[in-house]
This record gives sequence, C-alpha cells and structure tokens, in this order.
Amino acid sequence: MNSNLFFLFRILILPPLAGFLTFLCLEYDFKRALEGIDLIFFGGLFFVFAITINTANLRRFQAIDELAILWSVAMSYWQTGKRHLTGQDQEKLQHELREFFEKLRFLMHEKVVGEEAKNKLLEIDNFFNELSLIIESFRKTEKIGEPELACLLNWLEQMYSSFEKLLAIKEHRTPRSLRLFIDWALVLGELLLTPQFAMFGLYGVFSITLIMGFLITLIKIQKLLEYPFGKKIDHIDLRLKEKAYRRIA
Repeated sequence: MNSNLFFLFRILILPPLAGFLTFLCLEYDFKRALEGIDLIFFGGLFFVFAITINTANLRRFQAIDELAILWSVAMSYWQTGKRHLTGQDQEKLQHELREFFEKLRFLMHEKVVGEEAKNKLLEIDNFFNELSLIIESFRKTEKIGEPELACLLNWLEQMYSSFEKLLAIKEHRTPRSLRLFIDWALVLGELLLTPQFAMFGLYGVFSITLIMGFLITLIKIQKLLEYPFGKKIDHIDLRLKEKAYRRIA
C-alpha cells in the first residue's frame, strides 16, 4: 500500500476509534486507574521512539553536510581548473562535474535498487576515474607543484568519502523490525489505555483522539526522516542539474 494512503487510512480510522473506545468505557463505567502502565507506555516506548526520530534526523543533517562538502570540492576543482587548464581539458572537467550531480540524483533515488543501482554506481566510479585522469592533466601544467597536486588528490579523497557516506545513509536505516514494533506498540498501547482516559469523562474522549492523531503524524514524520532524499517537502531535493549548470560555468 502507498505510504500516503496508509497514513490517510490510519489518521482517519485510529483517532476516532480511540475516542469511540474511550466513550464505550465511559458509557459502561469501565474505568481503570492503570498506575504505572501509563508511565511504562509514555516513558518507555515513547523514549525509544524519540531516539529513532532523533537518529533519523541526525542522518538527514549528516547528508546535508556531506552534500555541502561535495559542492565545495567540486567548485574548488572548477575554480582551479579555470586557472590552470585550457581547451579540451577544461571542458572535460566542466562536463564531468556537472554530470556527477545528475548521476548522484539518480543513484540516491529510493526506488533505484538491484541491477539499476549497480549500473548507476558504475557510472559514479567512472566519474572518479575520469577525475583522477584530469588530475594528471593538472600535473602536466608547469604552474602546478607537488603541494598543489597533493591538495587535488586530497580533494578527490574527500569527494569519494562524502559520496560513500551518502550511499551508506541511503542503504542503511533504522531496522524495519524495530520501526514496525515501536509503531504498532505505540498505537495498540494507547488503545489499551482507553479505560484510563475514561476516568476524565468527555475530556478524556477528546484527549485520546487528539493524542492518537498527533502520534500517527509523528510516526509518519519519522518515516519521512528515515529516507532523506526525494521530492517531498521534508526531503533533501537532489534535482541539482540547473544549479550545477549555473555554478559550474
């Protein structure tokens, strides 16, 4: 099922269901002060849930940092190339740097897996191979000394490192089994607390409906943060072709 449809289904069904069950408990006088259970629920499960959200958010910010490093190194290569390379070598460097970000966008797409991902990864590897050959072109110029060449090679290493980190962020997330357990444990746990909310009367019916709505929304946000690349409002937009052609010019 599409994740957006699944979220819509849950947000329309679960909050009213929680409110209805609380109303039934109130109607049939089934009220229970579940001492300690609410603390276990909110203090235990919600604490773990908060950690998973924070971890996913940290991975997102790390992806932004690594992308910034890729841009800074690419721009450093280009500025150096404009000063020291001429003709065909400069055009080759410009083309490779521009196309790199387009290749990166395709590889980072969530649905690019298996053989397609392997082919895209091969294109990235070819880019780094071409970049290392371009560094040899820098070596041929008389104005580039050994310290400058060492700097260029260090930039290449930084670029490769940042790319591998982005790839790791795409491929490795919070274990699916843990996410599913926390997800349903929180939802079912709140439904089990309906006798507790019934003690507050109609206010409890309203409260549990609102809390369940907030909880379902937080779970959806956590899922969005788990994969930071895409076209949605909370994603890092990797459609960088226009930016690459504007800056690497």
